[in-house]
Amino acid sequence: MASIKQIEAFLENRIPRSLSVPGDPDGTALCPDYGAEVTKAVAALDVTMDSIEYAKSVGANLIVTHHPSIYAPLARITEEDPVGKRMITALQAGISLMSYHTRLDAMAGGVNDRLCALLGVKDATPFADGLGRVGFLEEEMEYSEFCRKVSAALGTENVTGIDSGRPVKRVALLGGSGKGGFRDAVATEADTYLTGEVIHSTLLDARDCGINLVCATHYRTESPVISVIRDVLKEGFPEIEVFTYYDNQL
Repeated sequence: MASIKQIEAFLENRIPRSLSVPGDPDGTALCPDYGAEVTKAVAALDVTMDSIEYAKSVGANLIVTHHPSIYAPLARITEEDPVGKRMITALQAGISLMSYHTRLDAMAGGVNDRLCALLGVKDATPFADGLGRVGFLEEEMEYSEFCRKVSAALGTENVTGIDSGRPVKRVALLGGSGKGGFRDAVATEADTYLTGEVIHSTLLDARDCGINLVCATHYRTESPVISVIRDVLKEGFPEIEVFTYYDNQL
């Protein structure tokens, strides 16, 4: 059986830190015992109290996520703080926590390549420092039709944005928070930018730049990577039973 240390070494090689945006605090956030053997693991988007309880219920001692468990240094760890409470609960249960964030955005076959596959975006190439993707739909469609396509593919009715009046053919996409990639998306000469969420001013900018904007929630545009995490774990450790946790409230 594989140990936590062996799994960490495999994942750091398979999803290398060299793909990360500088300063991204991913990797191993919590490890009660590097020598602990792993027979069951959970792949999820986030470490939450619910995903920890799910891991406990299936007997898993490892949770691998996309989003980091700790984004900023902690001055103290107490149950009164949500992050502290999650760390304490996982530690008490002997559960290690690992995450692979922007490197999974950039990785071939990661977050944004999975989005391309789900939405039928072909011949995709990277933009926004390699994190996003831009490509073409096989057939041009109206904005409303594309929104319905996104809704069906990602399983959410919460699709909003700006219809700038252009048919959808060349699509730039960036899962999660897309505010920072907006200017890069415009520079690709895409007619449409798909992301999870933006701030109000980005909506106004999209309208004035004449680019369609589609927001399909942070969670739904990134949750397809959960199956990627599962598959990568199974690739390295076929003997491990890997469960997937999806947050149905998001």
